[in-house]
Amino acid sequence: HALQRPAAMDDERFDGMYMNMAGQLGGIDPLLDGFFGFLRRKTDFFTGAASADAAEATVLKALSKNKERAEEDAREKAAKERKRKAEEEARRARVAAERAKQQKQEDESRIVDVTDEPAASASGEGGAAGDAAAGDAAAGGAAADNGGG
Repeated sequence: HALQRPAAMDDERFDGMYMNMAGQLGGIDPLLDGFFGFLRRKTDFFTGAASADAAEATVLKALSKNKERAEEDAREKAAKERKRKAEEEARRARVAAERAKQQKQEDESRIVDVTDEPAASASGEGGAAGDAAAGDAAAGGAAADNGGG
């Protein structure tokens, strides 16, 4: 189950501004350096803390919290991808099974058609068809004799 996240952590209002700043500054490291420079110049973040380590602890807490969220997001994304692949594989298997079933039905119907026809002519029930085939063979032979002369 996904962790419940406070709305403030998912605040995307400033994403465009951060992306613009990271692009102008040349990456994440200069962006962080600029942000901490801002905190140093315009706030008491470093000097107003109760202890010398309070600023570092605050930064590490925020880093840890967001690192955990990033890892959870990656796990969720991987799980969704595994599920998507499994569903796609199942769909492909269903399609292949359906195609195999159709092919088997087509093959069986061809076999039935082919075996029914010779059985009928061999039993004498198809005498007219057999006579017509014999007549065609005789006519073919006569035509060959006439064409040669």
